[in-house]
Amino acid sequence: MRFSLLAVLLVLGGGQASADEPPPIKPRHVFGTLHGFPSMSDTTGQVIADGELIQERAGDRLNVKIRWAFADGREVEEHDEFKVDEILAQTRFSYVETRKQSELRRFEIDFRAGTARAETRNEKGEWQREESKLDLPAGRSFAGYGTALAVGELSLGPGEKDRITFVAFTPKPRGVTLDVIREQPESFTVAERPMLTDRYTLRAEIPFPVNLFVKARDAHLWFTHTPPPALVRAEQNLAAKDDPVVVIDVTPRGKSRPPRNLAQQEGPREP
Repeated sequence: MRFSLLAVLLVLGGGQASADEPPPIKPRHVFGTLHGFPSMSDTTGQVIADGELIQERAGDRLNVKIRWAFADGREVEEHDEFKVDEILAQTRFSYVETRKQSELRRFEIDFRAGTARAETRNEKGEWQREESKLDLPAGRSFAGYGTALAVGELSLGPGEKDRITFVAFTPKPRGVTLDVIREQPESFTVAERPMLTDRYTLRAEIPFPVNLFVKARDAHLWFTHTPPPALVRAEQNLAAKDDPVVVIDVTPRGKSRPPRNLAQQEGPREP
């Protein structure tokens, strides 16, 4: 997950984590195999993309693949890799956006090496490449899906906060400190039924005096109130600072469609 609030990094020039970095996040729950079909909407509630998420566990490794098919013909594929033993540590992240098999942009992070790369096309269709060497503390640094995974493992009471290091693309890769604040429980409607959730606000730390004239948009995550915490909804920017705000629902928005019997629809096959 990647948020527009990080546009301020153009002014701040980075926002690296402070020296008193909190200890690595320890998993409180068991990560397992997961296959989901989220949906992505704009801020008006219009569905703009259908998704597929596959999460697989192998020993102390967790691999996640997310695919998005947009109504405008774009496709996105995100890959996340984690080490999950004594701590929850993201090791890799990649995001590739294409249209008709032509690559539009690519973001990649090697958390162990502390390297990140952004490749985007400008208005003339020319490639622009940016690389950064970042300080990414293991177990406290995340991007993409890893952000939600990490927030779900924080042990916070209502009103309490913690912080993580987030890698942003502006498009130059930069590290920024995010305050993670657990709000009061909220009643949330999911697939037309009420559900009690906990909302988490993710807010960039902007130092004085920049915070007097630079405002950053908060991002929000909603998890089920009863444990284990399951992500219900995310409100964020798609990938980079100038991207529009999108809403991702784990339970797809819209009315359910009846199943189709493909065998009957296609008719009998030739022997």
